[in-house]
Amino acid sequence: MQQNRHLLLPLILLAAILTGCVSDPSIKWVQSGVPDTLRNDQTFSHALDLEAEGNNAEAAVMLERLAKTSKPPIKQEAMLRAVENYLQIDDNASAFRLLQLIGTDTLPQLSLKRRVLLAEVAIKGNRPDEALQLLEQLPERGMPSQLLRRYHKNRAEAFRLTGNMLESARHMAELDLLTQDPAARLDNQLNIVRTLSTYTNSALELLRPNPPGIFGGWVELTRAIKINTNNPSMGHAAIQKWREEFSSHPALPQLLESQIQSISTEYSRSRQLAVLLPKRGPYAKAARALYDGIMAAHSNQPQHERPEIRIYDSSSSAQIIPIYKQAIRDGADRVIGPLVKESVAQMAQQQSLEVPVLALNQVQARGSTPKDLYQFGLAPEDEARQAAERAWVDGHTRAIVLTPQGSWGERIFNSFHDRWTGLGGKVVERQAYNTKENDFSVTLRALLNIDESYQRQRSMRNALGRKIEFVPRRRQDADFIFLLAKTSLARQIRPQLQFHHAAKLPIYTTSHSYSGKHAPKKDLDLENVIFPDIPWLLTDEGDQPLSRSLMEPILAKKSSSYGRLYAMGIDSYHIMPHLSRLRSSPRETLDGKTGILHIGRNNQVHRQLVWAKMKKGIPEIIGYAPRLEDKQSASSQAPKPRPSSSSRSSQPSDFFSW
Repeated sequence: MQQNRHLLLPLILLAAILTGCVSDPSIKWVQSGVPDTLRNDQTFSHALDLEAEGNNAEAAVMLERLAKTSKPPIKQEAMLRAVENYLQIDDNASAFRLLQLIGTDTLPQLSLKRRVLLAEVAIKGNRPDEALQLLEQLPERGMPSQLLRRYHKNRAEAFRLTGNMLESARHMAELDLLTQDPAARLDNQLNIVRTLSTYTNSALELLRPNPPGIFGGWVELTRAIKINTNNPSMGHAAIQKWREEFSSHPALPQLLESQIQSISTEYSRSRQLAVLLPKRGPYAKAARALYDGIMAAHSNQPQHERPEIRIYDSSSSAQIIPIYKQAIRDGADRVIGPLVKESVAQMAQQQSLEVPVLALNQVQARGSTPKDLYQFGLAPEDEARQAAERAWVDGHTRAIVLTPQGSWGERIFNSFHDRWTGLGGKVVERQAYNTKENDFSVTLRALLNIDESYQRQRSMRNALGRKIEFVPRRRQDADFIFLLAKTSLARQIRPQLQFHHAAKLPIYTTSHSYSGKHAPKKDLDLENVIFPDIPWLLTDEGDQPLSRSLMEPILAKKSSSYGRLYAMGIDSYHIMPHLSRLRSSPRETLDGKTGILHIGRNNQVHRQLVWAKMKKGIPEIIGYAPRLEDKQSASSQAPKPRPSSSSRSSQPSDFFSW
């Protein structure tokens, strides 16, 4: 298990993932300058020509040959340059091989460069803790600015990957002071603001140092931007006021101008909002929770900024297109809904849509979908993928998986498996359990290979002809369990895993294992289980508007799903003015009640969830897991085939109110 990296726990718990959907594109694996010791070497000059032509593979080979015939420090310089060429073509194995051979103990500058390159290999392999250990020692004085910039870039990216957004932003601020190129500075400064914006407004207040200094200025600027995200009229004034207070701050004028423009032009307020929800049928209760959240968010907005809301009964999926067109005729310029998948599928089949639609469910479309159709849902597949990422960042590599029998369990397992093997992990065993049973011993013994332990005991007893003392031993080739189970079953399965000698294996699961309600006595059976959930349920926002604490009396009387759907209703209302901005880049995010929201392929809204660990029946927040690169890590193998389990209305009214 990699060591814990949350250095400022009370604040880091409130941090979210940086806005990028993959590793920060500001981390570029660029070639360093030409060392004085090699400027006049013909072989080295030829290697530089090959680099310029983009032939990094041949340049790396040539530099390795030069290193073999050279003496220190030219030998080390040539090898390090070869490493950079290997990194350019993603040949991390060759880069790592060379780095292991380079001795730089007596050469401080080359020693730092070697550590920086090793850290880059670790970062590209999604091993941020390893990178941070390599860069823990501060550079000595007098190091070249180019090398220092690279050092701070790598530290910032490694902290981002561990979820420590505060330290990531600090190193970006250090990088800013070392950067001369205006375009590079602007890009880095935007990343500072994006990184700090993952904190809540109250957390940013607490983060401001006293006196504020340069970094405190970045915190205050981010806070001014965030507070006015939904209030363009005040955004310009807030940034101007910040400039007056921090007149000597290094923030570029272009940065402030871009933020003012973003607030002014990318926030698109609706005049009339149509909400399409079923009033009857099996989805009526879910629709009511969503409706309550939408109306709570609407009521919390200043009256002069509220759009008119009309609610349309979409109980009949067959009528969804006529209902949508009726809403447009009535004056709607934005639509929230529909909720039922069949209705969403019909919207996805349209060639185009007259006004933007935020569907409250997600479907897999065969072809392209209308550009103005957005899909937002509490997809369990997203949670399974995030569980894989969380386990990988925590240092695990070998999983055993326990899921329920049936199509739901199979679908979620496939999402976990694809993400896990894509990162480089291995599933060493998978079993499926019967949800109608209470005793899972047979399935758990197979999962943990305890059956083989009993078989060995019987063989020894027969061979010796007498009874022998025996303690069953579980498999040793796994380092964590991914469990998919709803709350009541998770409370049964976790104690049975302990009984079958798996107490030391960490258990990762999805939000389905947590009821979302305060139940310490019942949740003792989930002790040490690690799970994600929406921030609205896990973080304490005090008496802030729309906080969970204000809803506690109502939530206590509702089903466990009500709270998550209520929060989704709030987010569906808040996200509408930001759809254009979020669609412009997967790095753009919105701080929501259901997670940090961003828009991916096919305009699907994805959520980054907060992670918690059950301690004495109470969830303790451990932070957010980052969104990792989609491509396989440097050390990973091709994904293995998936292991199989052992078993396998009436016409709607125009609109209505509840």
